[in-house]
Amino acid sequence: MEIKKIQDWEKSFAKRKGVNLKKDELIKIAICKLIEETGEVARAIIKDRWDEVQAEISDVIVFACKIANIAEDVYKTERLEDVLKRKMEYCETRTFDKKSKKFNKPKNKEFK
Repeated sequence: MEIKKIQDWEKSFAKRKGVNLKKDELIKIAICKLIEETGEVARAIIKDRWDEVQAEISDVIVFACKIANIAEDVYKTERLEDVLKRKMEYCETRTFDKKSKKFNKPKNKEFK
């Protein structure tokens, strides 16, 4: 599934369900839900409940897309899918150091 389709679904879902909140409240709820869902992924892994991991990750993706929608719609930022594409291209330039077990960070003005 494409990121844009998830973002479109999230917008449609919120509208269909009558979610009509002020910007500040919407942002706070979205951030709290993203953090909560991330914790649920961690809990599923720690408790060795791997059958729950994919559903919990799906929730993380939806709330991350909700925040991206807020950024795009309210703050007129660049589209998530465009930034994600460049981020992936940047990651492809990185190399893995087996000794330190870390990826290098090539100089890049956009991604720190």
